[in-house]
Amino acid sequence: MFCVRTTCIAATLGMAAAVAQPAVHFTVATDGKDPNPGTAAAPFATLEQARDAIRALKTAGSLPEGGAEVTVRGGTYERKTGFALTTEDSGTETAPIVYRATPGEEVRLVGGRMLAADAFRPVSDPTVLGTMSPEANGNVVVADLGALGVPASPPCPDKFRGPVPVPEVFVNDQRMSLARWPKEGWATVAKIIDTGSCPRKGDNTGEPGIIEYSGDRPKRWSVERGVWLLGYWCFDWYEEVLQVGAIDTKTRQMTFKKPHHYSVRQGNPSPRRYCALNLLEELDQPGEYYVDVKANLLYLWPPSKLEGARISISLLKDPVLSLTEASHVTVRGFTIEATQGNGIVVNGGFSDSIEACDVRNIRKGGVIISGGTGHRVEACDIHETGTGGLRLTGGNRKTLTPAGHQAINNHIWQFSRHQLTYANGIMLSGVGNRAAHNLIHDAPHQGVGVSGNDHLFEYNVVHHICTETDDCGAFYKGRNPSCRGNIVRYNFWHNIGSPMGHGNAAVYFDDGDGGETVLGNVFFRCGNPGKGSFGTVFSHGGHDILAENNIFVECKRALGSAPWNDKRWKSYINAKLWQERLLKDIDITQPPFTTHYPRLVGFMEPKKGEKRVSTAVRNLIVMGADVKSGNWQVDEKENLITAKDPGFIDPANGDFRLRPDSKVFTKLPGFKPVPLEKMGLVASDLRPNPVRESWPYAPPKPLPPLAKRKKATMRARKRKAPVFKVAKVTTPVTIDGTIEAKEWFGAAPAKAMPLAMDYGGSPARRTSKAWLAHDGNVLYIAIDNTISPSTKFDGNTWGTDDAVEVSLRPVKKGAKGLPIHVLRGFGNGYLRYGTTPDGDDDPGAMEPATIIFKATRPAKDRWVAEFAIPFAMVDFNPAKDTRFAFSLAVRKVVDNLWLMWEGTRGHSYDVDRAGFIELEK
Repeated sequence: MFCVRTTCIAATLGMAAAVAQPAVHFTVATDGKDPNPGTAAAPFATLEQARDAIRALKTAGSLPEGGAEVTVRGGTYERKTGFALTTEDSGTETAPIVYRATPGEEVRLVGGRMLAADAFRPVSDPTVLGTMSPEANGNVVVADLGALGVPASPPCPDKFRGPVPVPEVFVNDQRMSLARWPKEGWATVAKIIDTGSCPRKGDNTGEPGIIEYSGDRPKRWSVERGVWLLGYWCFDWYEEVLQVGAIDTKTRQMTFKKPHHYSVRQGNPSPRRYCALNLLEELDQPGEYYVDVKANLLYLWPPSKLEGARISISLLKDPVLSLTEASHVTVRGFTIEATQGNGIVVNGGFSDSIEACDVRNIRKGGVIISGGTGHRVEACDIHETGTGGLRLTGGNRKTLTPAGHQAINNHIWQFSRHQLTYANGIMLSGVGNRAAHNLIHDAPHQGVGVSGNDHLFEYNVVHHICTETDDCGAFYKGRNPSCRGNIVRYNFWHNIGSPMGHGNAAVYFDDGDGGETVLGNVFFRCGNPGKGSFGTVFSHGGHDILAENNIFVECKRALGSAPWNDKRWKSYINAKLWQERLLKDIDITQPPFTTHYPRLVGFMEPKKGEKRVSTAVRNLIVMGADVKSGNWQVDEKENLITAKDPGFIDPANGDFRLRPDSKVFTKLPGFKPVPLEKMGLVASDLRPNPVRESWPYAPPKPLPPLAKRKKATMRARKRKAPVFKVAKVTTPVTIDGTIEAKEWFGAAPAKAMPLAMDYGGSPARRTSKAWLAHDGNVLYIAIDNTISPSTKFDGNTWGTDDAVEVSLRPVKKGAKGLPIHVLRGFGNGYLRYGTTPDGDDDPGAMEPATIIFKATRPAKDRWVAEFAIPFAMVDFNPAKDTRFAFSLAVRKVVDNLWLMWEGTRGHSYDVDRAGFIELEK
């Protein structure tokens, strides 16, 4: 439900046709006994006994018309095992089976143990007291989990994603925090000493990364006891926990036990960041706990007095409640909580319903629907979950047969407490599933994930998503262009994204995704272009996306894209990943794909110069800083772009509906009113009192235009364009930031490309040297830079931080309009790659993919950069082509110097004003 001013806008959901009243009733209560008949006067004690009673009825004959209902009275039911229903527990369409909490009573199914306050005692172990901070002494208590019958936790792995494998602790239904440092936010890596190997790129040598830290906090930590760091070690869309193998307090360096998946490097612009988890030394404030895995002891600094408090720990690893190949079963009104596994899992079957449940304090996912058809999750609250909220998976992608699962009227928030990225509030997978009227909010990364075909995401409200991550979207889908036909319509998105540098979006179609529709949405303060081409609705590489009848308010860029050139499309289509996804998993060259999606005809045979665009029609763009980037076709006659209020009802209070007399309806014929009043939670029998969200945000205001580079002032070239010959090598060069004489022609100055002039062509004082080589497939470049000893490598902004820039454009006979490829490698190890059509436009940001870069600082007055640039990445065919238009520049901030091989007298990446490199055979 969305509230405008103080008036709640709500609608009533259509309910399924009523069935006959249950013919059979059983009751379960905390004071019941399983030998009882299960009546209201003599209830059962367990759900299993009620289930078995229904099984007995079915064995004796068929269920009577109306089916059976099990009513569970209020109370706490500790589950040592999950409650499991199977195919023999199925109902029928006219005789369904219902398990329900007694209306008005709280029925808690707990996947753990309730602990008494006297299970804890003061800490007396002198070693522990000496390890904890002084402020913790006298405040921390300890419980012997082994003595309480709690099995020991397994040893923590060297590296992992997701929750730490120890029990969670809850006091008065609030999750306690594992003792960590820093308490809030992140510590930043001072310097990357060694990236370590990169398993993601097939480097399985197992070399761990090494980082340098600031301050002296790690002096307190015991590597022998165990130190684990959760961090964004490369990209701001992928976190991982790594165990520390060694701490050198003299050099302030930490060496990990295992390599990070992507290696430890500067993959996104913001500083690399981390926090330490489950450290006894950091147990120093109320609400924190530490688990000594070896001794099976739980140390807790209680948030308040434990006497009279509800204390629980999670133990159950199976789902609290599961339905496997069961059909026509309804689960209604339960509180599912405190488990180490998932909350509710439905596998297979058809026409099951999960209704009005409160699924909370779950270590993994909230509600998981996998397979089957026609399942429904409605009016549930799903929150404080560890690895996701609600997942709907089903349908047959080979035949494009829909599953018809629905997620309706659910409130989902704080759903990625342990896995910070790719743990969606709602995930739609397979074919033909729907999410509608949900309220989704508060997550560091994405809120909605989609994989598959013909899904519908409509009438939802999504806000405060992607608050701590980069290169991400609140709604994300990508990497498989056979997955299409999805519709994102009539949703309200607001306060999406964070300005971390690379960029983020409200709706993000990634890695060649296309064939999607974005219709009738309202976007308010969504997305951040960063240094690249991001927009509120963003496409990376893809095309055939339709944006229609949307309202964008105070969005920095409404529509963004980073399109791929012919070469990149061809390389993706021919690569193993897409060959498997597009021809083996399914076959997009055959029906039903070619008939259902006519645009896929010929997809696997891309034509050179083929027009690949996305289209925007009848959109209202209000008070934005920029309209579009990339391959979006935005005709200003078919879209209204204005810096003024176009006639909103009450924009200061979030009511972006248009008044009937708004000029939009005359200036954009065919523009339809966007039904904001229907978006979000709505009143229904299962949710009679939807949440009323306040609107504490500042009114919209016009944004200044995004900064654009001024065109460079061209000066006449003073000499003929130089040509540098690039020798061929027979063995690949190792990119490690070290200029080895055996690799680089003896590192002889005579064989180097000199960088000795500024951008205007005048001699420079502090110079650099570069060596270039190729092996027929890859261009290798090494640059040795002299710098001021006071130079700091603490940023990655071109112009304000030291970096090397490589710019190149293939020279092809008869070819025009080829892009300039621009690589910027910074002293801190960060690599930025992009293309620009000419020397005037700023390069857009793209994924560096197979380009390799390494930076080292062997001395205070010197740093080294090495690049390996596959020819395939820059649309170069060495069998036919021999030349690049080429520019090489080094930014030296302390000297305020733009050092170049050939002064361009303008933008450093303007290769047409620099020189050429020519490959030797």
